[in-house]
Amino acid sequence: MTGAAAPSRSSASAGARRIRVLWNPGAGAKGGIPTNGGDETTIRALMERGRLGSELVRTAGPEEARAQTDDAVARGYDIVVAAGGDGTVGLVAERLLGSATALAILPFGTVMNIARSLGLPRDPEAAADAIATGTVALVDVGLAGGRPFYEAASVGMNAAMFREAQRFDSGDWSSIVRTLWVAFRYRPARMTIELDDRRIRTRALMVAVSNGPYTGAGMTVAPGARLDDGRFDVRVFRRFSKPRLLRHLVSIAFGRYRYAPEVDTYRSRAVRVTSAHPLPARADARDLGSTPVEFVTRPEALRVVVPARAGGFSPSGRTR
Repeated sequence: MTGAAAPSRSSASAGARRIRVLWNPGAGAKGGIPTNGGDETTIRALMERGRLGSELVRTAGPEEARAQTDDAVARGYDIVVAAGGDGTVGLVAERLLGSATALAILPFGTVMNIARSLGLPRDPEAAADAIATGTVALVDVGLAGGRPFYEAASVGMNAAMFREAQRFDSGDWSSIVRTLWVAFRYRPARMTIELDDRRIRTRALMVAVSNGPYTGAGMTVAPGARLDDGRFDVRVFRRFSKPRLLRHLVSIAFGRYRYAPEVDTYRSRAVRVTSAHPLPARADARDLGSTPVEFVTRPEALRVVVPARAGGFSPSGRTR
């Protein structure tokens, strides 16, 4: 982030804060099987632990979560807490963009890529402790087709695989077979990647345009990506054999990292990907259709509560 003034931090726990906790009771399930969750007693205990007040809203669906977030912004709340998974976090974050209200996260999803990128613990109790002593920082988001994304966009084989794999969340077990079949059939494709300072013509299996380090099943597709530098990490996977790429994707799942010399990395505020033949594209869990696609950064667009001493995320710009 830019700015001549030295960074100033304000404690997220200072003063009498107006806080609304939005709880998604359906978070934390894969294939219809609960993988993480809590009841109201658990949530309220975490609220007390994290000094999050007493205002808890159990949301019945996305529309209620949006309405409750909009209301909190209009009323000048300091923090809206998303108690749920990455879908809940993204939904709340979109309504907070550009506002004075900060986002905090109590992790109750299966993967929690956004929380991980912010250095928040995966364990809800540890996350509540981090919120209680945390600071509020400004972070970037990506835009695709005018809509925000927080993790990474993808073009090529990974987008085609995620398109099928996402159906597993709703209990479609046959999506596992279809995902493997897509990977088996996919071929490297010719594409042009336009960045701020160069144009790359290449033949690649996949491209990741990353706002943060993680995407999908916690895959560390861009280990050097930061949420506060105003640029994407553009990762081009072009010298892989298909079996080698599949092994690599497995090796970086769930927050793990493995160096891969076959991946080229660039940094850019804007990215445009075109191709001779349409290629599948996604941004986080949202299907973008096919190329051509464009991505731009929106710097310092979102206020978030982060740990005072985050491991994987250290705010380097202006904080509030």
